[in-house]
Amino acid sequence: MAEAPKKSGEKTGKTSGSESIPAGGNAAALDPAAFRNALGQFPTGVAVVTATHDGYPIGMTANSFSSVSLAPPLVSWSVAKSSPNHDPFVATEAFAVHFLGADHRDLALRFGSRGADKFAGLAHAPGDTGAPLIEGLAPIFECRAWARYPGGDHTILVGEVVRMVERNHEPLLFHSGQLRRIDALRRAPPLSSDSFARNYLAYLLARASFNVSNEFHARLGEWKLSVPEWRVLACLMDVEGLSVGELAAMALMKQPRLTKVLDRMERDGLLQRRATAGDRRRVTLHLTAEGRARAAPVLAAAKAHEAELLKQFTDAERATIKHALDLLIDRTRTR
Repeated sequence: MAEAPKKSGEKTGKTSGSESIPAGGNAAALDPAAFRNALGQFPTGVAVVTATHDGYPIGMTANSFSSVSLAPPLVSWSVAKSSPNHDPFVATEAFAVHFLGADHRDLALRFGSRGADKFAGLAHAPGDTGAPLIEGLAPIFECRAWARYPGGDHTILVGEVVRMVERNHEPLLFHSGQLRRIDALRRAPPLSSDSFARNYLAYLLARASFNVSNEFHARLGEWKLSVPEWRVLACLMDVEGLSVGELAAMALMKQPRLTKVLDRMERDGLLQRRATAGDRRRVTLHLTAEGRARAAPVLAAAKAHEAELLKQFTDAERATIKHALDLLIDRTRTR
């Protein structure tokens, strides 16, 4: 069917959704939040980009990676001008792009946060260009700076690939503001009511924990928090003055790993260690005002997420689920 001719000066535009956007309109008329949400519907991979600045390793999470050219081999990514890493990355002559796999969500959150020493406890070594390469990650593209272009509130960095580490893997994805895995979109096959998996308690608990927490944990990057940091904040909001051992049991972490998390959070001003008056060797943990301010909106979001998740159950079912789990935890607690 032929399209009806437009009147002189008439401009139209259509989208496949429920809202029409005027074609050729002023870009300033676009609602920034709506524009961001629309862009978020395009799924991307997730990468950590590293470089060296003033003799120290720097790194950040990026989902703007793109291939540019095969001959010469060029890739690009962009860094926000508001990022504290903007100037160091624009000034560097080399960088390395690490693709993240489906199991690297904590690493994406770590390098997406601000202020912490992101390389603390992480095995890495300089590559051929001098940019740090993180052990265990691949594919990796080692690049020399090829061009820099202004791009609104970002700077677009183009690199020439001089060396790469190749490996096939299941990728980590970023979609609609959340980190996701491809296998999260796959549904488990239906199982009979008498199957082992539907009757084995440990499997049921693990599956339920994943279903309940995975979506919310993927959102923690909005508050610049990792999953371990979120657990620490949630525990200390409930009980002030825990010892490291008490917090380790409550936050489900072993002490060596917890100590590194606490060191990072203390450097970021989120908590304080205090020696007790009776025993100077015993240290208790306390949230700072900054820590409480950081935790408050996350707690509210967690409660909202739980309410949305549980609205499919009746009040009696919700009470039964929580009572049964609380009873199980209480009676199987390690003494």
